[in-house]
Order: sequence, then C-alpha cells, then structure tokens
Amino acid sequence: MRPWLLVLPVALLCALPPGARAQAGGTAAPDTEAGGAEYGTPARKTPAAKSPRPLVATQFTVAPHVLQPGGAPARIAYRIDGPARKVRVRIEIVAAAGGAAVKRIRLGWKPTGVRRVTRWTLAEGDLPPGRYVARLHATDGLGHALRRTASASGRSSVSVASPPAAPVVVGDGVFPVRGSYTFGSDEARFGADRGSHRHQGQDIMAAEGIPVVAPRAGYVRWKAYQADGAGHYLVVRGKDGRDYVFMHLRAGSATVAQDDAVTAGQIIGEVGNTGRSQGAHLHFEIWPDGWYVKGSEPIDPRPELDAWAGSPSQGQ
Repeated sequence: MRPWLLVLPVALLCALPPGARAQAGGTAAPDTEAGGAEYGTPARKTPAAKSPRPLVATQFTVAPHVLQPGGAPARIAYRIDGPARKVRVRIEIVAAAGGAAVKRIRLGWKPTGVRRVTRWTLAEGDLPPGRYVARLHATDGLGHALRRTASASGRSSVSVASPPAAPVVVGDGVFPVRGSYTFGSDEARFGADRGSHRHQGQDIMAAEGIPVVAPRAGYVRWKAYQADGAGHYLVVRGKDGRDYVFMHLRAGSATVAQDDAVTAGQIIGEVGNTGRSQGAHLHFEIWPDGWYVKGSEPIDPRPELDAWAGSPSQGQ
C-alpha cells in the first residue's frame, strides 16, 4: 500500500468541525455558544446582585407623650437613613389596641440623613381620649418602605388626655324631682347611720310616678337593677365630670339607655319604690371623682339640692 493513502484519512478528520469530529470519534470541545466556559478555562462565578440598603428610622420621638386637645403642639423629631436622597414621609396614629389609622399627618418629601423636627397641634375633636401609638412611615421613589427593627422601630406611645372638666357652679343646675317633695327626717340625710353603713346620699320623698330629671347635661354612664338595694337606678356623668346617681326608680320608667346623651332638665325616669326601699322616694347621690371609682367618695348633695330648689326651705 502506498504511504500517502494512510495520511489522507487523518488529514480529513482534522479538517472536520468540532461537532462532526466528535461524531467521528474525536474529543468534543464544549459548546461555547450555549454559554459554557471556554474549553480549558475555569468557570467564572457571576457575582450576586447586592440588595439595596434599606430605609431605617434612626430616630423618632414625640413629646410630650400626653397630648391635650387644643393645647401646646407636640414636637415630633425624626431621622431617616437609606440610599435615597429624599423620601415621602407621613405619621399615622393608631389605637394602642391596634387597627386602622385614626389620624394621618402627611409631611411630604423630606431629605434623608438629617434630623428633622415638626410640630403638630391636636385639634378639638381630632381624637377621643385614650392610648395610641404614633408610627413613622416613609417610602422612596421606587416604593421601598421603611424597615422596622428592634432598635429602629419608628414607633412612639402617646395618649390623649380628657378635656378639663367644666368648673362646678353651685346652683347652676336643675332640681332632680319635678313635683312636690320633702327631704324627710334626719335618717334621710347624707351620712345618717344605717347600721351596716352610712347613708351616701339624700332621700327626696315624693309620690310614685313624679318625673325625675337630669340636673346637668351629660350622658348615661350606667343603667341597671339591684333587687336587694338600689332597685332600678341610673348613673349620669355630667359635663362637669361628676357622677349623679338616681335610685329606687319606678320599674319601666327609665326613658334613657346606657351611653345616651342627656340635657339638663331632661326627664330620665320616675320616682319609685323598687329595691330595698320603704315608701316612694328618690335616693340621690353626687360623686365628684366618679361613682365607685377607686379612691372616690360621695359628697353631701344637700347644698346643691338647696341651691337648685331656690332656697333651703322650699319643698319642705
């Protein structure tokens, strides 16, 4: 055989493309068009994309913590750090128990990386008295929101105080019984010895069915029945912050329900003889600091009753 005939097949094999060479029994090279590393070169790891630095509230305080409607403005200090140069800021106030925001304070676009101070005045009627949480919110132009951590929560506890009670003006009220009455004997007086206790109110003797009215405007704080004591009774919280108590009302005579608002002179029931009672009368009490609130005590209502009646002897 001629030598050049042996050389020809080898030359033809080397001339084939890589894929065809592999089919012909040669070693296949990696397919670089499929994204693989070049033959003989170690594969390079693609670096993972870094997450953007989050927005955080590095400072957020509200002072004072107790807000008074119509009082001095609250001082709100905050600082937000993050990659964005400016963020849209708002403050939401929610009840301490949770739920949706009951008040939103929109501050607009503010720069990051600097401490900001704003002042906000709680207007009358904005929020009822109670405990709340003020929460700082911020978003950048891409919609990234504030990240909350234990050290940067962006929350502050606040409370709304009850408005100061109107001053009590002796005589500025309505006598609670609309009809003929007497104040009875000494046993009917406030502080009279009743054996197991001291009498906590003033008994007003009147015929059953005579209307009983609210001496001052307010709302019905309590409505209940006590068979071995007060009978059918009401407790009205006046706008002056005091509680007025009406006991032994006629069954079914109450014209108001619990939490109803009442005006001065409004009929709320009738004189009766229910519960532990001897004869028709209204047992009337005044509690300046709340009815059976811890630390509270009733006061003698007779001076108020005398003033409302016009003179100490009227009705006797």
